[in-house]
Amino acid sequence: MTGTPTPALSGAPDGAEDEASYGTRVEEAFIAERGTPFLLSPKDWRLICAWRESGIPSGTVIRAVREAFERKRARGDLSKISSLSYCANAVEVLWEMERRGLVGAHGGRTKTPTDGLDAAPRLASLVEALETAGESALAETDPTIVRDALCAARAALAELDAAAGLESLEESLKGVEKTLVRRLEKALGDAERAALERSVEEEAGDLSALSKEARGRIQRALRARALRRRFGLPALTLLGG
Repeated sequence: MTGTPTPALSGAPDGAEDEASYGTRVEEAFIAERGTPFLLSPKDWRLICAWRESGIPSGTVIRAVREAFERKRARGDLSKISSLSYCANAVEVLWEMERRGLVGAHGGRTKTPTDGLDAAPRLASLVEALETAGESALAETDPTIVRDALCAARAALAELDAAAGLESLEESLKGVEKTLVRRLEKALGDAERAALERSVEEEAGDLSALSKEARGRIQRALRARALRRRFGLPALTLLGG
C-alpha cells in the first residue's frame, strides 16, 4: 500500500498500525479467504483507509472478513468475491459489537486445543455454573420453563466432545446459548418482558446510522446479554478465562 500514512482518528487503539502494515494485513486476510490470487482495486484500498481512519483495528477487520466468508461457505455459496466491499457490512457490525462489549476482541484466528487449551474442565465448569443459574431469579417467571431450559442446556453441554477443536466447540456453544436464552425469554411474565424490551432499547441507543443487519444483530446480542444477567447465566464460551 502506498501513500502518506494517515493518522488514525480518535478511537484508534494505542500504537495504531501504520497505513502500509494495516493495509497489507487486511489484504492478505482477504486473499487467503478468497483462496486465489487477487489484486485489490483502488476502491478496495480506499475502503481500507476509511476503516483505519475511523479507528477500526486491523484485527477487527480481519475477523469480520473471515466471518463474512465463513457465512458464505455455510450457505454453500461457491461464487468468487471480486471486491473487499463484500465484507463492509460485516466489518461495521463486528466493530459496533466489539465497542459495546457484545463480543470478545480476540487477536488472530482462534487457536485449537493443541495450542494449549484443555476444553474438558472448562466445559465442566460451564455445566456446573448452569446447575445454580436461575434459581434466585424465578420470581415473575414460569419456573418449569426455566428449569427445563437449564436442564436441556446442561445436557447439550455434556454431550459436546472436548476434543472437537475450539472453533467447532465455540460454534456449538453459541448454538446452545442461543436456544437457552430464547427459551428463558418465554418464561418471563408480561411485565418482565416489557422491562426487558425497554432495557434493550435504552442500552442500544440510536442505531439509525447502522444497516438493518447491524441493528438486528446488536439488538439480539443486547437481549441475550440482558437475559443472561437476569438469570445469572455465564456466557457459554471457552474464551476469556
